[in-house]
Amino acid sequence: MKDDIHQILAKPALKEGLKKYQYIMQAVQDTDVRTDAEFQKIFRDFYQMRRFYSDDFARQYFILMQQLKDAGPDMTFRMALERVKHIQGTYEMSFSSKLAHTINPLLPIWDNVVTKSHFGIRAPYAGAKDKEKACCRKYAEFEDAFYDYMATDEGMQIIHAFDEAFPDSGISDVKKIDFVLWQDR
Repeated sequence: MKDDIHQILAKPALKEGLKKYQYIMQAVQDTDVRTDAEFQKIFRDFYQMRRFYSDDFARQYFILMQQLKDAGPDMTFRMALERVKHIQGTYEMSFSSKLAHTINPLLPIWDNVVTKSHFGIRAPYAGAKDKEKACCRKYAEFEDAFYDYMATDEGMQIIHAFDEAFPDSGISDVKKIDFVLWQDR
C-alpha cells in the first residue's frame, strides 16, 4: 500500500463513492434498470460511463443488465463480456466486469488503476489472437491474484479497517478491497 489504510478510508471521495455504490447495489434489485433514470445517472456517474460511452451504449447496457440480473451468483465475467461485446462489437473488460460485479458482488472489478498498478496485470493488446479467450484468461489471472491478496494480512487489515470505518456497510469484502486499492494511487 502506498498510503495508510486509515487515511484512504477518511477520504471524502471514498465516503461519497460508498453512498453511490450502496444505492446502486440496492436499487439494481428493486428497480427496472432499463427505465430508472436515477439509477442510470448514479451508475454512469459512479463508474464514469458518461466519459467514455455514448447514450446508446448506456441504453443497451442497462437493457442487458436488466436481462441478466436474475443470474445472481451464477453470473460470470465471461457471460458479461460476451453480451457487452454485442453492443458495439468490442471487448469491454472494465464495463463487462462492472456489469458482472453489480449482479454478483463477489466478482472483482477490472480497472486499470487496480489491475495494472496493484497487480501488474494488463489487458490483452488490441490485436490479440482470439481476443475473447485472452480477455477471459487475463480476468481469471486478475481474479486469482485479487482473491490471493484478500487472504493476505494486508487484505484482511483493509477489510477490518473498512468495517471499523463503515460498520454495517452491507457490501462485499471484494468491494471493500476495491474501494481502498482504487483510492491508493
